Amino acid sequence: MNKAFDLIKRLILFFVGMSIIQFGVALFLKTSIGSDTFTVFTQGLAATLDKTSLKDFFLVKWIAGSAQVTPGVANMILLITLFVIILVVDRKKINIGTLICVVGVGPIIDLGVRLVSYFPVESYNYVLKAVLILVGCFIIAIGFSIQSAANLGVAPNDIIPFIIQDKTKIQYRWIRIGLDAGYLIIGFILGGTIGLGTILALLSTGPFIQVCLPYGEKFVKLLVSENNNEENDGATVIA
Repeated sequence: MNKAFDLIKRLILFFVGMSIIQFGVALFLKTSIGSDTFTVFTQGLAATLDKTSLKDFFLVKWIAGSAQVTPGVANMILLITLFVIILVVDRKKINIGTLICVVGVGPIIDLGVRLVSYFPVESYNYVLKAVLILVGCFIIAIGFSIQSAANLGVAPNDIIPFIIQDKTKIQYRWIRIGLDAGYLIIGFILGGTIGLGTILALLSTGPFIQVCLPYGEKFVKLLVSENNNEENDGATVIA
């Protein structure tokens, strides 16, 4: 009973952490001065897909709330594609948190964008937008620290580098740099925004996460029994 209750708490914490991250991403998108590499890619993908008939598909209308391929919809399409690839190549890396990201990240991004839209972010001056980017990076770091400490897996785009590492034996850092460069270049070509926000995200997100991780672990440990960590790891694999 305690193990089941702890798993429920971990699921809730994972979802809370994931949601906090996406609200940080929403801030990136509304400032329109650039964002992290993966968001640039999904933003560009959304701009490209929105020019196709896909926007009239009923599921897109249902998720986005209108006939529009939003960054959230594009993110969901991308994560589903990566999820299928992982399912075929190395399904052992899939955890219940991975599935939560596939179905939850996109809609939460769009919800975050709608909420942020209540504030005139786009009319703010460049300095204030830069400050909001840093705030967004810190929000992402808080969310990531909670999501990571919940120990239920990661999103498909975070699994891909590890699969490449296993298959090629190339060091993780070089794989990550290569993927980030690819996201950035392709995203920009497709219509994503690159600017000061991109530089700020690259420079600050990592240090912010490093600061927040210990606090995220302490927060989760206050709510979840420590002795169930390893058991939960095995119990939550879904594929």
